[in-house]
Amino acid sequence: MLRIAAVLLAAPLLALAAEPPLVIHYNERPPQHYTRHGVAQGPAIDKVSAALASAGIRYQLRSTPAKQQLVILRANSQPACMLAWVGLPGRERGGKLSEVVYDDRRLWCTLAVPDETMQRLNAALLK
Repeated sequence: MLRIAAVLLAAPLLALAAEPPLVIHYNERPPQHYTRHGVAQGPAIDKVSAALASAGIRYQLRSTPAKQQLVILRANSQPACMLAWVGLPGRERGGKLSEVVYDDRRLWCTLAVPDETMQRLNAALLK
């Protein structure tokens, strides 16, 4: 009986581990976010990485031109977030906006990102 209870309790954790990491797309915008020697760097990268880690969200950073980010958002085929977009009126129809990362810039995420993931990410960004 204890073995069954342990399996049932572990199932949600195993499901999370099986999910692919959330891809965070950023464009090259020094000094806030840029790639140096193949590694994403800058204060915005640091803040987003810390928030994702704090929220327990597996992620992968990827340098992606802004126009390609818009294509990804429109396709809405998988969970992904785009770093450093301003929350202009109407953008929430095309994706989910996070809390502010820096200045007035936010993560603009596809609608495929689960609401629960956005809630955990936003709570971590507010810390």
